[in-house]
Amino acid sequence: MDRGAEFRRLYDAHRTAVHAYFTARTGDRWLAADLMQETFLRAWRRFPELSGRADDGQRAWLFTVARNLAIDEHRQTRTRAATDAALRAEPTEAAEPASASVLGAERVAVVADLIKRLPEEQRITLTLTAAGGLNSTETATALGVPAGTVRYRLSVARRTLAEALSAYDETEHP
Repeated sequence: MDRGAEFRRLYDAHRTAVHAYFTARTGDRWLAADLMQETFLRAWRRFPELSGRADDGQRAWLFTVARNLAIDEHRQTRTRAATDAALRAEPTEAAEPASASVLGAERVAVVADLIKRLPEEQRITLTLTAAGGLNSTETATALGVPAGTVRYRLSVARRTLAEALSAYDETEHP
């Protein structure tokens, strides 16, 4: 007898019982069909080993695989349910109002305007460190001034910008 015919005999002899087992374990006939398919797929892959067993041995092997698949499915279902419950328990973030992006863009424009109004030494120092990514020593070398002067200019520029932004934020904007 060829391998396909032997497997067909095994499938026909046990498919109804395996499907009934999964239906009883899961309560879902479609999931039971999927699990039954997986059971017989594994049987096909291991068929040379399985075909050498007696009928009772084949049935025992199939139901051992079925039991393990049912346990795995139960664990996965529990994990999915716990994950879903945890996600539902998470507080949802309120969506930003559409005006937030407009206000953010306006605030960026205000900062750009404030930077333009800084004295040139402060503006150049701030630009080299913030936009250029240079540290105070590298900026000092580029400008030909001591590093302490760079740190002082940065401090004054940042304080000036912070005060101006604070005053801007305290006023009402349409």
